[in-house]
Amino acid sequence: MEYAEETNLERGRDMANGTGTFGFRATGREGGVKIEGLSSVRRQMKNLSSDVDYRAQEFLPVNKAIAAAVAGDAKKFVPVLSGALASSVREAASKTSARVKAGSKAIPYAGPIHFGWPARRIKPQPFFYDAIDGRRDEIRRRYEKLVDDLIKKYDLDDKRRK
Repeated sequence: MEYAEETNLERGRDMANGTGTFGFRATGREGGVKIEGLSSVRRQMKNLSSDVDYRAQEFLPVNKAIAAAVAGDAKKFVPVLSGALASSVREAASKTSARVKAGSKAIPYAGPIHFGWPARRIKPQPFFYDAIDGRRDEIRRRYEKLVDDLIKKYDLDDKRRK
């Protein structure tokens, strides 16, 4: 806990000086969620058939569920003045990814609120990072289960175990 407080103090001093790395992850915190064997399974499924898109059938529902869960959590962490930014948080899932977006042409301040803006003395309020941090283990488990199930269902090569 002392380390996190020290980092926040340093970040505050950097902000006062107009320098610093706004919105970047604190040292020691993970970035995205990496799933061993996922890209190999995707490649193998792409080659199963030219008629049926197995990736869309198998990955899209999981990606939608994960994006919806993270978007729901992100809405809880968004700072609220009018509620417009929170209402602009939405999921965007495809057969290859689960993403969460915020802002629009009418709400252009999502990035500066999340990452901060030193020139305007806007402190970062990383609502997306907070949302994904709370679900990181759940996301990893869901994708690992999906990979295991797909390897068994389609009799794919398991590149993870040698």
